[in-house]
Amino acid sequence: MDITQLIQAIILGIVQGVTEWLPISSKAMVSLVMIKFFNADVTLSEAVYYAIWLHLGTLFAVILFYRVQVVQIVRNLPHYFSNVRSPSAYNRLTTFLIIATFFTGLIGAPLIVFGLDKIHITGSVAFFFIGVLLIVTGIFQKYARRTVSANKSMSVKDALLVGVIQGFAALPGLSRSGLTISTLLLRRYAPTDALNLSFLLYIPAVIGAEIGLQILKGGIYYNAYALIAVVVAFAFGLLTINVLLKIAERIDFSYFAIFIGFLCTLAIFVPIN
Repeated sequence: MDITQLIQAIILGIVQGVTEWLPISSKAMVSLVMIKFFNADVTLSEAVYYAIWLHLGTLFAVILFYRVQVVQIVRNLPHYFSNVRSPSAYNRLTTFLIIATFFTGLIGAPLIVFGLDKIHITGSVAFFFIGVLLIVTGIFQKYARRTVSANKSMSVKDALLVGVIQGFAALPGLSRSGLTISTLLLRRYAPTDALNLSFLLYIPAVIGAEIGLQILKGGIYYNAYALIAVVVAFAFGLLTINVLLKIAERIDFSYFAIFIGFLCTLAIFVPIN
């Protein structure tokens, strides 16, 4: 076993497991570590594909963390499909998740297939690209945090909007959690409701992304080191999710995203790789 590859797999798993719960784009963080610190000979799109693969670990962490809600949603499905118009809480939640996930796929899939897959940028240009999107993420979050919540109920319009926004988070630097939570806050949702909805949306979104990744790439990441990275992402994700979600709810990470984004944009003036 190659010790260097093993260490890199463990570090990347830790990065994914920790940063997924913070509104700073885990895809960006994993990609930056791969390109800059490990000097991996990969394009930006290849780094993002690997980051998406690592989401498999944090997916299981989210499912375990929200297991009560997940079980209730699954148990409610027979009732939902037999009486979709029923105004029960889990019917409304299921409709919200279905609509949002559909529009996420509608936007995210083309971005991955016709966008990222066609982008063959590396080094400084990749850093600059990620940096610009991190700055956008930070500014959006900063603006959203000023909104006064009104404990709003879920609506089809909100599901559509959040789904579209989440689709654009396929791009590295646009934080999925940061964008979806900020969108819900702007729609006057209570912060706790916005956080929980965002991570319930994470489950079908990641499942869809993983299926799409395997269809597009044919299991390219099925090797011992990639599997180790996923296991590490799961372990650290499960260990840190409770604490970090509480931190993310209370602390304004917009400045951090903007600062890291600014540093990344400076890389355009400094040769990398």
